[in-house]
Amino acid sequence: MTVTDLEVLPNLRDLGGLPLAEGRRTRARVLYRSALPAPGDARPTAVDEWPARTVVDLRSPREFATRVHPLQSEKTAVHQISLLSDAEVAAPNQGARLADVYLGILTNAGDRLVDVLRVAATAPGPVLLHCAAGKDRTGVAVALLLRTAGVEPDDIVADYESTNQHMDAVVARITRFAPELGQAHPNDRDLRGAVPEAIEGVLARWDTHPGGMHAWLRAHGATDETIRLWIARFTG
Repeated sequence: MTVTDLEVLPNLRDLGGLPLAEGRRTRARVLYRSALPAPGDARPTAVDEWPARTVVDLRSPREFATRVHPLQSEKTAVHQISLLSDAEVAAPNQGARLADVYLGILTNAGDRLVDVLRVAATAPGPVLLHCAAGKDRTGVAVALLLRTAGVEPDDIVADYESTNQHMDAVVARITRFAPELGQAHPNDRDLRGAVPEAIEGVLARWDTHPGGMHAWLRAHGATDETIRLWIARFTG
């Protein structure tokens, strides 16, 4: 990787244009996802509007306490909503099934996923979601927002898998800009890339919940109004 490569925010994309029922599509310039932003990043060409006006940083407290968020400004508000604890991030995970990690987020951080939904539904857009790689924590949170809006599971899995096209750049960025991980390289979850069976398990958990996705959200603290606002914003 060259210095120029490292100055480009990897795994960044606008989640507009995904298919919905009756030939509709999700709206552009509402929801973005990416890997870890870094100081000195070049202005990205992957999205039309930049910087995002709202950022949801899904990393653990220790990860985001190491430096001021590079996108924090008078024009961009950063919300810190941890989906994994410091201990969960630091724990040895070689061989751990990504499916178990993801389902653990649903079990242990369901209320925080609802917080992500609330921010996405009400804060100024575009809204950017990121963690370190923009794959696991971001993958679960983005899947929640897409499924809530009515995007079909196959299309959610396809978006999730597209992260694999960016993994070389993602790994290089984490190695350079995330020393708080305490390793010479990203953890085993990142080295494995996106595993479709893992996000499929999350989607199955939501879809088999009594009453479906929206009932799962309500069981974890979401209001009908928050769900309505997000659907209107992203699909209207």
